[in-house]
Amino acid sequence: MQRNWNKIWRSVHLGLGLMLVVYHSRIAYVEYGWIDTAWSSDIDKFVSTSFVFMVMWTGLAKWPIYPWYKKRQNRKKREMKALASE
Repeated sequence: MQRNWNKIWRSVHLGLGLMLVVYHSRIAYVEYGWIDTAWSSDIDKFVSTSFVFMVMWTGLAKWPIYPWYKKRQNRKKREMKALASE
């Protein structure tokens, strides 16, 4: 399996997103009364300032840029093939 930036960004984004799901599920468990305490204020501050930022930017890095790059690469390959066949 070949590693490229698309797969790397996808893995990072999914991993960070799953951690965000765990964070919010613990908050929901407190609301339902299944556990007694939620996260500390330090963890809340980290998640609200840094972690959500990382999840957002890895998602943006993975999705819109790569298809445009791939389309450009395919166009270049088609042009090279057309020039070679002439």
